[in-house]
Amino acid sequence: MSDDSTTPGAPVPKPYKYQQAPIWPTTIGKPLQPVQPLHACMGLNSCKGQDRYGAAGPNGGPRPGQPNECAGQGYCSNTPDHTCHVQNQCKDQGGCGLYGTAEEMDNPGRNDCASLGSCATPINAERFSTNGPNQGKSVWARARQVFHQQEWPKLREQNPNLPAELPRVGGDAYKEDIFKDGPAYLWVSNDNEARSNMTACGAGGMSGAGGCG
Repeated sequence: MSDDSTTPGAPVPKPYKYQQAPIWPTTIGKPLQPVQPLHACMGLNSCKGQDRYGAAGPNGGPRPGQPNECAGQGYCSNTPDHTCHVQNQCKDQGGCGLYGTAEEMDNPGRNDCASLGSCATPINAERFSTNGPNQGKSVWARARQVFHQQEWPKLREQNPNLPAELPRVGGDAYKEDIFKDGPAYLWVSNDNEARSNMTACGAGGMSGAGGCG
């Protein structure tokens, strides 16, 4: 899990390593293609130009104004944000963390229907599962693992040019791989300045988030 966890409003570790990264958008951009599968978080996109920035691409970082180049490289969710268990509007829109069954928590981002998602999206890097085989471990890392196991083989059948392994988020532009743990709270909250940007579920900071509301 990320080592960037911090109390809202507390001093942020310096240097702020997301300074050169695209600013996390509070609204979801228009997609590159009219019809694309929705996904719950960073690196779970099924095709090029499919992420929270949409066709316009990120507003900063190594590729400003250019959409992501490949499946699995998208910066964050393109689903409507929600803050808690069963509030998702559609298939594959649920995160997981504090609440839910063992099965739900072992399959973040892969729920079958509306209201069956376990907890908020996007899935911040500090979120950990509180139940099931992934208990105590990173929700985002598990979401990427499930995506690689269940979705990636299908995508490679459709596009044999895709690599055997999931590409890093943002491609090769970030040599230090700053998003290796997913979208950290500090990035989502814009250097801990905007707590309202963070949608995540967890009572009193449990499960790496704030209150459920």
